[in-house]
Amino acid sequence: MQAAPLPDADTLYRRFLLRDHADDGKFLTGVVSTGIYCLPSCPAKRPKRENVRFFRDPDEARRSGLRPCFRCRPDSFYRGEEFHETLFEQTAARVIARPDGFGSISDLARAAGVSRTALNDLFREHAHESPAAFLRRIRVDHACRLLEEGVKPSDAAAAAGYGSSSSFHEQFSAHTGMTPAEYGGLGARREFTLRLPANYRKREILDFFGRDKEGVSERVRQHGFAKCFESGGRTIAVDVEFAGQAAICHTDPGCGFAAHRAIRRMLGFESDAAGFERQFASDPDLGAMVRRQRGLRIPCTPEPWEALGWAIMGQQISLQAAVALRRGLIETLGRRHPDGLRAFPTAEAVANVDVALLRGLKFSASKAEYLVAAARAVANGEVPLNRIRELSVRHAARLLGAIRGVGPWTIQYVFLRGAGFADCLPAGDAGLARGLAVSDEKSVRKALDRFAPFRSLAACHVWASLNDHREEKHDD
Repeated sequence: MQAAPLPDADTLYRRFLLRDHADDGKFLTGVVSTGIYCLPSCPAKRPKRENVRFFRDPDEARRSGLRPCFRCRPDSFYRGEEFHETLFEQTAARVIARPDGFGSISDLARAAGVSRTALNDLFREHAHESPAAFLRRIRVDHACRLLEEGVKPSDAAAAAGYGSSSSFHEQFSAHTGMTPAEYGGLGARREFTLRLPANYRKREILDFFGRDKEGVSERVRQHGFAKCFESGGRTIAVDVEFAGQAAICHTDPGCGFAAHRAIRRMLGFESDAAGFERQFASDPDLGAMVRRQRGLRIPCTPEPWEALGWAIMGQQISLQAAVALRRGLIETLGRRHPDGLRAFPTAEAVANVDVALLRGLKFSASKAEYLVAAARAVANGEVPLNRIRELSVRHAARLLGAIRGVGPWTIQYVFLRGAGFADCLPAGDAGLARGLAVSDEKSVRKALDRFAPFRSLAACHVWASLNDHREEKHDD
């Protein structure tokens, strides 16, 4: 039986421009100017129409003299190796678009067309969280967006898929440190207070943001810190003061929502510290460490690009040298806030610099090239860092790994510090090896693999156990 003809080329090109994962498997796109063929969802920059051809399958594309794209890996997709990545991303996209359409885990399983057991495996592997945790996170984020638009809390709860106001208030407060009504009033406030989770541990937060004692983007003091960052084209400063079980936060006029999002990340609100401790506080090897450091959470950068930039700068050099490079970059390219702090420069700002400028800041030639290449990949959308939590972890790892100079440790570091994924293992980290009293990456992996799906927290507990956090460096 002869295969049905493809739609006309102009129609296919319009669909190709959409980068819709639903079109993967329906046709392939060949780019004659580069000699490669891609899935319709490939993140690479779109070529001109005259350079594009369309094919039914990889065999047809190869007969035309083309080779598979190393970013989207179409041959792997057609062999079914990335079926579950696509299944996760499509399912996640449906929930993000309409969280009120998924009242239960069973609804989510039916939408994905799998059993509840298979659904749990799917989300653990591709999102580093359970389906229930995913639903809670998406519902709260959806409610936050509606409250920012002025929607009443009761209407926001219904639109986010909550069946009762009590569960809405409980989950919203746990994720944000505020009631829905308090959050809705942030737009006009310069000061707000976050209620911290039980047993909240502040030391690692202050240590993380105090790595540079001469920092130009952060100032750390005994009970708090200030941080400057870019958001929505604005340079924003926040100040956080820990007072008992609360964090008192100050920011610029009209920046309450953006400040809250950044502070929530920096304070590690997404870390499931209680769940980790319930499971591993009695571990024969690390249990004493976990009990001693109860309440530890994972501080993240205000947005993922800063984590990627820091990781590249820190490759194969000491913390002191990396801190100096970072400081010089921020002083040169970071926008200055009126309070004197500077923001970590955006990917767009770094993408447009000449490598020679970085060389003048004492970057090595390779490090300068790697940083600019990464910035360009983020700035042009090839690596969509700001929506990385919408992607399969495996898919995101391939996109990051396609950037020159980005290896396994850097990917895991960005996932942990930039995206907040729960099950990361930067096994090549020298500090982990020291803290575990082992000598190589294989041994680190063996020691921490049993802590899945909480390996990010396990790694942070090992780092925190060291007297000097400068050991958080890697072997990429």
